[in-house]
Amino acid sequence: MPTIPSSGSTLLSRAARRRLPLLIPGAVTLSLWQVCEALVPVAIGIVVDQAIIPLSWPMLIVSIIGVGLLFTVLSLGYRFGSRFCNAAREHEAHALRVEITHAALTSANLPADRASGEVLSIASADADTAAMSFQQAGRGIASVLGMLTAAVFLLIADPVTGLVVLIAVPIGLIIVALPGRSVSAKAGAQLEAVARAGRSASDLMHGLRVIKAMGGEPWAVRRYRTTSDEAAVAGIATGERTGRLAGLGALVMSIVLAAVLIVAGLRLIDGQMSVGALIGILGMTAFLTEPMRALADIVGQFAQSHGAASRIATLLHDIDTADAADSAGTTDNAGTTDNAGTTDNAGTTSATDRPERPGRPVPPAITLDGSGLSVRNWDVGENRNVDFTTAFGELTCIVTEQAEPAANLLGALGGHARGTGPDWMIVSPHTVDLFEGTIRSNITMIVGTTDHPVTEDVLIASGTDELLGLVDGGLDHRIQELGGNLSGGQRQRVALARALDADPSVLVLHEPTTAVDAVTEARIAEGVTRLRRGAEATATLILTSSPAFLAAADTVVFVPSAGPALIGGHHELLAAADGTAEAYRQAVTR
Repeated sequence: MPTIPSSGSTLLSRAARRRLPLLIPGAVTLSLWQVCEALVPVAIGIVVDQAIIPLSWPMLIVSIIGVGLLFTVLSLGYRFGSRFCNAAREHEAHALRVEITHAALTSANLPADRASGEVLSIASADADTAAMSFQQAGRGIASVLGMLTAAVFLLIADPVTGLVVLIAVPIGLIIVALPGRSVSAKAGAQLEAVARAGRSASDLMHGLRVIKAMGGEPWAVRRYRTTSDEAAVAGIATGERTGRLAGLGALVMSIVLAAVLIVAGLRLIDGQMSVGALIGILGMTAFLTEPMRALADIVGQFAQSHGAASRIATLLHDIDTADAADSAGTTDNAGTTDNAGTTDNAGTTSATDRPERPGRPVPPAITLDGSGLSVRNWDVGENRNVDFTTAFGELTCIVTEQAEPAANLLGALGGHARGTGPDWMIVSPHTVDLFEGTIRSNITMIVGTTDHPVTEDVLIASGTDELLGLVDGGLDHRIQELGGNLSGGQRQRVALARALDADPSVLVLHEPTTAVDAVTEARIAEGVTRLRRGAEATATLILTSSPAFLAAADTVVFVPSAGPALIGGHHELLAAADGTAEAYRQAVTR
């Protein structure tokens, strides 16, 4: 992935460098268009002096052909220049969306204040706004070259008038550019407000059923109205500041044009220029309104792009910083690995005492090598840590009395999985996420195909074969957004089929069967065990208290709320006689 930019300016500079193959021809062809625009009044003045006043038919014919060629080049320059700049904008917007999405999805430590709604807003609105800088750059370069062409012509046609333009135009541009920083600040505030509104909408929609069940619609409406009003106020403030900037640009442009017209008129009265030169100067002066107005607009638009780029850079930097800190903590933890302790006949493993850590637990060290998956220094609270290994060809179940140790382990496993890739390791969460499409596309994660195969073993092991007998269309049955037309158990089975179909070397499942009945759960446990043990190069780790999965597991790791951890077979742990074993029996008995 690209290097993480440190600021909005750095991000825009990086974007410009990687879009040079499109930006350069776009700027060149747009500049050709703008220069030809500037030459139109010059051509008209030449036609007047060389063909109309002398009444020369040959020169008139030549002039008509020349003007036609000029407009042809002008039209083609704008057409292809706009295409190049639009292509650069779209490609960069896509690249930024992919980069933001990749960072958010592959990070195990997405900052807590970065909710999905805000990340979605940044990946969509901010990415598009930042990429608009390519249109601004191409049009800006063309506008400057058009103004230089006009200045050169004015210097040749009348040095005094040209000197006025060369002095007045840069001063006007500086005046217009001065408020750009305030526009950038307002645009950034607006985008932040829009992101907060998106985050609020995402949270409310995620809990919509609960809100409606509790009669919380008025509260939800008030909450979203507040954030939406803040976004509207911020948008009005940005529009007001941008409008002031555009008005300032129009005022400066009018003053410059008035000065040029006054000087040119005085020069004509003194007889120091021809009628054709006057027509060319007046036409050139009128032409100057377009690039000057464009530059005034570009300053405001670029300020908004810079603000959006700054938000993208901040998000990417926050994610990268969180991941780097977590990696440093994991490395430090891995460097202090000790043996878990002694194992008695009952299969109990005493944890090595460790100093009390402030804040959240240190993530365990995860190692994936040729023998299997190893977890070292898993902090389970009260100065206890646990080590265990799941070898290839084996199935290990994890049972915890408290949620925090399980969350700590899942976070570390998820981070490691994102770093190794889906072929090596997949962590399937308890929360089921289905997408609009078909059962087939939700299993294979390939959209738009009706012939991608799903093996019968996967369907049987996940229990999805029973679901296919209840719906129309089988694997091609349509699934609504978020799987709204399926029950909780049916969604779990589709999600489990997706994880099994990926066939990673290491598969981690978190409570995959909590929404199915006991008979189906036993059938799924048997099917998953048979499928995963059938390949010697696969290891399976399941966080569950399901007796069916525990009975099928090669090893069970039980982490009580207090006391030593237990590691052994399910029936062995049930038969143990100490107090921790009694806690295990209570945790897994249904």
